[in-house]
Amino acid sequence: MRVTPLGAGQHVGRSCVLLEIAGRQVLLDCGVAVAVPEERRYPELAAVDVSKLDLVILSHFHLDHAGALPYLTEVLGYNGPLLMTHPTRAIAPIILREYLQLRYRKREEARYDLEMIDACFERARCIQLEERVEVGEISVTAYYAGHVLGAVMVLVEAGGLSALYTGDFTTVPDHHLSAARLPLGLRPDVMITETTCCTTVRSSKRLKEYELCCKVQDCLEKGGKVLVPVLMMGRSQEMCMIFEEHWARAQLAYPIFVIKGTAQKAQVFFRLFAAWGSQQVRGSTKPFDFPHVRFVDTEEVLAGTTPAVVLAGPAMLDGGSSLELFKALAPDSKNLVVIPGYCLPGTVGNLVQAKTRKIQLDDKEIHVRCEVETVVHSDHADSRGISELISQAAPKQVVLVHGGESLMKTFLPIVKKRLRVPCHSPAVGEAVELPTEESIKVLASSALAMSAEVVPPPPVLDSVLASGPVAATFTGLLKRQRDTFELHARSAEGLERCGMKMQRVRFRHRCVLPAEKFRKAVSVLDAKNVLKHLAS
Repeated sequence: MRVTPLGAGQHVGRSCVLLEIAGRQVLLDCGVAVAVPEERRYPELAAVDVSKLDLVILSHFHLDHAGALPYLTEVLGYNGPLLMTHPTRAIAPIILREYLQLRYRKREEARYDLEMIDACFERARCIQLEERVEVGEISVTAYYAGHVLGAVMVLVEAGGLSALYTGDFTTVPDHHLSAARLPLGLRPDVMITETTCCTTVRSSKRLKEYELCCKVQDCLEKGGKVLVPVLMMGRSQEMCMIFEEHWARAQLAYPIFVIKGTAQKAQVFFRLFAAWGSQQVRGSTKPFDFPHVRFVDTEEVLAGTTPAVVLAGPAMLDGGSSLELFKALAPDSKNLVVIPGYCLPGTVGNLVQAKTRKIQLDDKEIHVRCEVETVVHSDHADSRGISELISQAAPKQVVLVHGGESLMKTFLPIVKKRLRVPCHSPAVGEAVELPTEESIKVLASSALAMSAEVVPPPPVLDSVLASGPVAATFTGLLKRQRDTFELHARSAEGLERCGMKMQRVRFRHRCVLPAEKFRKAVSVLDAKNVLKHLAS
């Protein structure tokens, strides 16, 4: 088995992993990087012979995991199977169109056009949660990942080998999504996991939310405006739920403005796919009806003078409405800008997080006099969450992707020494050869399976949600018939099925024994039978 990151090796962005398993090639995600030079924007797909790919799997709709997919299918010519969930298939084309339109506005070239996006996703095959899908000799099972609507982890199996790819996941439930979940003890040969926040250990999420809401309330009471740059598909719903909860508790009436467009489409999808939501969402008749939220244009916000919270995208202030609003609100000390997540280096959001007070934008210098608050409200698992998932899955090897190089160097010894699992953190284009145990597929009857000796599961951390046996020991007669093996019970019927007969072997042996030893031997045998044989 071989794992090669074509992107997201020792960095965040352009996630794309080539998995070679049992002679098959599977591409896991195909994303782009933002705020980087063009030559580092796309995965290193030149290293792949597209005609030899057996399967492409998309874990979720974020740009850094899905943004290069139309380039792979419509430009490079991949026309094989493509797997993703229903929410991903519905939402990803919208995200990609907005990304492409943003590049057009910046007069930047793109490697595919709007028509290619539709053509790409029309061929996708959708997979349900915990559904096992067969694609030729490859089996794929999807598991709930949290993170964003429709995100999944996938277990890929072929030729007796298995690999678990996490994509992005979170182990702490949100207001609108649940935490990631896996069955106990999958024991894959390799686990390929994200490490975006692998050195972070977060405190109470609810406490952080309360502190954020208090700072927002303080700014509003002083007459300021609050800008929250967020990913409009998913995180805007989460922030609205947090603010509405605090508004009800504190009896506030300030408006919450959400910029029109993607957020309105997101409302439709979140209602449509409510079954993917958290327990709070599933238990409510109208989970996304917000009394203080209004969908408005950017111009209306700029023209208004009343205190308000404004949610706008993109999340990293690298263009669009959020950047336009930032230019207008940043020079006023009464205002507050809240960065609720990770911003890539090279983006305006990253400069704001670094408390940069003068930012050059389009030949214009922006003086940042407003308050800036960075809130760790990430939809990625922290160090504790990643470790728990590794313990629960019990893999034989771990490969780290989608994280900073320095962070991986810190986290890798934790996996090796504390979790006692061999671990690797390859760079882009660096192949990791994984030693695997040779295994064969054997057909056994249900009766024989019922008599198997069950091997108990390994000990895992307390956060495990499922339990059950993961292995068993069989005893029987193994028959090979061409390329298949059959296991039969050790009985007359089993022998017959294997084309064998039970044989009885009788033999004689002459020897000289002293009289005393002979008498002792005769004393434990049937004396009459012995004398009869002696007489003959």
